[in-house]
Amino acid sequence: MRRGVFFLLIGLGLSYMGWSQSIQPEQPIRFQIKNAGITVEGTFSDWAVEVDFDPKKLKHSSIRGTANPTSIDTGIKLRDKHLLGRQYFNTGSFPEIRLESKAFRATGKNAFIGVFDLTIRDISRELEIPFTVIQAGSKRRFAGEFVIDRLDFGLGEKSLVLSDEVIVKVDF
Repeated sequence: MRRGVFFLLIGLGLSYMGWSQSIQPEQPIRFQIKNAGITVEGTFSDWAVEVDFDPKKLKHSSIRGTANPTSIDTGIKLRDKHLLGRQYFNTGSFPEIRLESKAFRATGKNAFIGVFDLTIRDISRELEIPFTVIQAGSKRRFAGEFVIDRLDFGLGEKSLVLSDEVIVKVDF
């Protein structure tokens, strides 16, 4: 019996490519924004993603992710606390950032563009995210980078010193 379970587990491990899989990524979500001409870098360390992605069946593939904005780290605790308040993430009312795929298209070998709904606070926007998928043995690595306008999501107000554009990098 143990032998049968062992082979079942190996079979599931080898054929996971067509299965939905929840992942708690080791790498944080990274972001950059200009503040007074200086690039401020930060991370969200508490996030999860559910992947059901088959490059040969893009119409049936999906990627869904969530991030906990209270896990933000810009290296300055006072700034992090300010970002959690009503003017920015308002985590008391909006404890989660969500990203959900709507469609995918291939743009080259291992290269794709996903159409996603990104929800921050109570505001959803559709955006295209280019990403790559690298297969290494039984593991796949997804990496993408995109830019959002923080004002589109009600994150702060127009400012002379704080850029509107935020660069977001995801790697899992």
